[in-house]
Amino acid sequence: MKIVHTISQLSSIALILFGLSACAGGKDAGFSFEQDPPFTLGDVFYQDWVAGVQGGGSGTHVHINIDAYADDVVILDIYFRNKKEKAQNSPQYIDQYVGYFTNKARPDVIMDVNPVKEAQNEPPEPFPFELDDNEAVMSYLYKEEIKYLRISDMERKPMIAYPSTNNKGIDGENE
Repeated sequence: MKIVHTISQLSSIALILFGLSACAGGKDAGFSFEQDPPFTLGDVFYQDWVAGVQGGGSGTHVHINIDAYADDVVILDIYFRNKKEKAQNSPQYIDQYVGYFTNKARPDVIMDVNPVKEAQNEPPEPFPFELDDNEAVMSYLYKEEIKYLRISDMERKPMIAYPSTNNKGIDGENE
């Protein structure tokens, strides 16, 4: 009887360990990355920036150019360095998408001397991917399904140091 009990305990432990190991698939485990997207990537790079005035901030812009894509592709988000931003483009550059990542604290965090107000903070959504510093993931909608593309070995362009404001006016005539 003691042998049956021991075997039962060992089987239970093995089953629990097997179940836990199945859960430890890494952050990317729930996502499958597309190998053959319905578009062709062009120039892809990221560029750090810093404002020329104190308190002006800093961050990184991620640029993704698409050379050709199917009509029913909608670019959604860019994931980069543990942050997610909506992919934006302008009418002048309809095939260029930019993620504007800033190095500032989350704006929805409540900092207060009253612990009841501060307790209203919700934990941030966990970042779903494990990425190197020069990698990004782009999400897009294709045939009513959200898909993900990992972009590796992105080029790092030189930092942009934006100048301070022009104290003399826009055209320099005010002296």
